[in-house]
Amino acid sequence: MRNYPNGIMTLLCTLLLSACGSPIGPIAGGSLKGEVMPWPTDWSIAEECENVLLETNPAKPYSVTIWGVGDQQNFYVAAGKNSNRWAQNIDKNPEVRLDVDGKLYAARAQRVVVEGAEFEKIRQAFVKKYDFDPDPDFKTEGALYRLVPAQ
Repeated sequence: MRNYPNGIMTLLCTLLLSACGSPIGPIAGGSLKGEVMPWPTDWSIAEECENVLLETNPAKPYSVTIWGVGDQQNFYVAAGKNSNRWAQNIDKNPEVRLDVDGKLYAARAQRVVVEGAEFEKIRQAFVKKYDFDPDPDFKTEGALYRLVPAQ
């Protein structure tokens, strides 16, 4: 075996590991593992959970680590760009799986209209939880998804 610098070997190992399962930080993964739990009746359980895992594209699972906020019976995730691979996957097939603090839930993603009151309420929830206000271009370049229980 060649003598590669440590950084390259670490990157290669990380890429190989991420291809087999859950995402690692900014590196996407595949299928999320675990038993699917009943949909929560109150998403305040996710208040202290900074990052969640989202799996899209059931035929060829693609999972990412993202931020999310809960609001009563719905959970919301946002893509800063419509061109994000996971957002494109949702636009093709809205069936997703969500991992919040090690618990897996089956869901269906619904795009939220950016001009409505629901969008503003959830935008404020993201600001409060993450102390981060979306880019002013979010309304034209991003996407907000409401996750509801899979049927």
